[in-house]
Amino acid sequence: MELKLKDRTAFITGASRGIGAAIAEAYAAEGMHLALFARDVARCEALAEKLKSRHAAARMVVVALDFEHPPATIKDAVVTAVRQMGGLDILVNCAGGAYRAELSDISDETWEKQFAVKPFGLVRMTREVLPYLKKSNQGRVINISGTRGREPSWFSVVSGPINAATLSITKALAIQFGQYGITVNAICPGSTDTRRWAETVKLTMEKLGVSAEEATKHLLLEVPMGRVVMPEDIADLAVFLASARAGMITGSSINVDGGRTRSI
Repeated sequence: MELKLKDRTAFITGASRGIGAAIAEAYAAEGMHLALFARDVARCEALAEKLKSRHAAARMVVVALDFEHPPATIKDAVVTAVRQMGGLDILVNCAGGAYRAELSDISDETWEKQFAVKPFGLVRMTREVLPYLKKSNQGRVINISGTRGREPSWFSVVSGPINAATLSITKALAIQFGQYGITVNAICPGSTDTRRWAETVKLTMEKLGVSAEEATKHLLLEVPMGRVVMPEDIADLAVFLASARAGMITGSSINVDGGRTRSI
């Protein structure tokens, strides 16, 4: 299947590890050029060097970006990346992860920091890149959300509302951006094998008083496919949504969760 992604340019936030890094790997394998945005510049630079060694044709730049800093830094980061890359076709908003805690353990400062990254950082980033996306004939925005935005739980009292807002924003922007030929979609990962999964396993061990193996089995009982989602599972969908083949898919929020989410 011809995806028409070779020589396309993508900006990926939260690119230094986990899902963001997996998407960067998948895009580089398609011959795309990448601007990698992250707070952890050293880790991002190491990723960029690894990807360039595997995919020599891919051009890459690393741009420091922390959504907890003043919004003006987002504009500066985008301008820097566009100047070096020469344009933009795909934005992947991947910054921000799941936050697991009970309400009584969450401070106001934590609420504010989490929302600063997503949805506020996502909105600000998308707003800054819009003029450049309008110039592309294959403009794409892909938001990494989460299934708890559809199906809240007691431990997702922060990430649930954040991801619900992300899904609503995705739909609204798809309606607005359609006139420019830009699609906007969200990917909703379930429990994914990142550092957050390791934290979830640890918390489950402590709560149930069981081993890591038993905690993992307990968590996977609600996943029909019987395994944790891998970052590469998310990246595969991100490749398709970025492609020419997905030109009439917009305003959609697609679960990649092994069937865990029970909502329709």
